[in-house]
Amino acid sequence: MANNFNMVAFMDALVEGGFTQQQAKALASALFELIDTHLVTKEYLDMRLAELRAEFRAELASLKAEIVQWLCGVIIVQTGVTAVLFKLLH
Repeated sequence: MANNFNMVAFMDALVEGGFTQQQAKALASALFELIDTHLVTKEYLDMRLAELRAEFRAELASLKAEIVQWLCGVIIVQTGVTAVLFKLLH
């Protein structure tokens, strides 16, 4: 992860606020660990978005193929019914 957390500035602010140097260091370390393990990077999100788009496109292509199959089946049945009705009525 790109480290944008300035531990030194954070520790200085804590010390100025009344924390001891040891408390400030412990809190800064804990906060850095939390940020480092729980936040994601833009690169990770871009990669995941690309994966999801690929999955979506694959699923969409599958659904399109299924719709075309259904429509062809309906057209065939409709043609057959029309032919039978035409025969019966003439």
